[in-house]
Amino acid sequence: MKITILIPHYKTGKMSAFTISQLLKYKGNHEMNIIVIDNNAEDSSVKYLHPFINDFTYLAYPKNKLQSHGIAFDWILNMGVVDTEYFITLESDSYPTQENWLDYYESIIKCDYDMAASLLPLSGGVYGHPAGAIYKTSLWKECKEYCDSLPYKYFPNMTLRDNFSMHAMVHESILDNFLDNAEDWMELSDSYKPYSRKLAEDKMLHYSPVVGPFHNGMGGRQESIHTYGQRNELTDSPFILYNPKWQKLIGRIGYEPGQFLYYYAIATGKKVFRIPTYTQWLPGKENQQQEFTINEAGIRHEWAISAYHDYTPDNEKEVALYKQSIPDKLYETLPSHQKI
Repeated sequence: MKITILIPHYKTGKMSAFTISQLLKYKGNHEMNIIVIDNNAEDSSVKYLHPFINDFTYLAYPKNKLQSHGIAFDWILNMGVVDTEYFITLESDSYPTQENWLDYYESIIKCDYDMAASLLPLSGGVYGHPAGAIYKTSLWKECKEYCDSLPYKYFPNMTLRDNFSMHAMVHESILDNFLDNAEDWMELSDSYKPYSRKLAEDKMLHYSPVVGPFHNGMGGRQESIHTYGQRNELTDSPFILYNPKWQKLIGRIGYEPGQFLYYYAIATGKKVFRIPTYTQWLPGKENQQQEFTINEAGIRHEWAISAYHDYTPDNEKEVALYKQSIPDKLYETLPSHQKI
């Protein structure tokens, strides 16, 4: 089997190096096209990947564009460099732990599933998470065409509801008038004050990458900070596919990376497999902070490694120190020829 594996890299060079090492160690007889998308190309962390220079394709995400790991997936797929029928999305802190893990994914392909992912309850609701997920490339392309067709523009953190900044979806039929008089339509957040049309247009343009299949804030349901964590495929999938009866102005919290694409697959009747997955919580942080998850294929995800990489919090110091120690510990297990 030939498969593409997408890895967004952000600052944690030792973690990414370990992930690539594990991919090569357990690839078996399969042909892997590993693509690393560097979301912070100006730092020196990519040096840890030099021992694997002939084993992956490296692409630097544009430094002046909005970035996230979800946006990185959309960016690389939009470039057309994925030439396989299916691709697997990893995060730099998720990696295989056993032989035959790709055989597991091959069985999913043979059953003609459109996608498979771990169904997890997270802060934004329950959905198929992209770490260790597999997708048909045609599913992504179909969803991309749909995203491009939505008759709304997206404005991040533009308005307030319950004293919480909300994103705004503005229908194209009212867009021109809205941009001239946004304060007449909604209570603006501080980031849009003093208001000007140019300010709003600049933010709309900068945040345009968050309307793709993997990172998308769109949806037809009005949201609140009190309810967004209750999303699931039953509540939200009906509001993924555009209905002309949607309101002209919609307040959104925004979907997490991978959430929109999962709900789109459900809404359009795609064949979706939920990969059984075990969650290990950090001691004293049950249902709050994952230590790791491991799915049935053997993909282990060390949660929030890049998020805690250079995080110096006033609280949760023990969590931060633990997360920051993981890349060093894993990197030290590599053979000498795979280390710098």
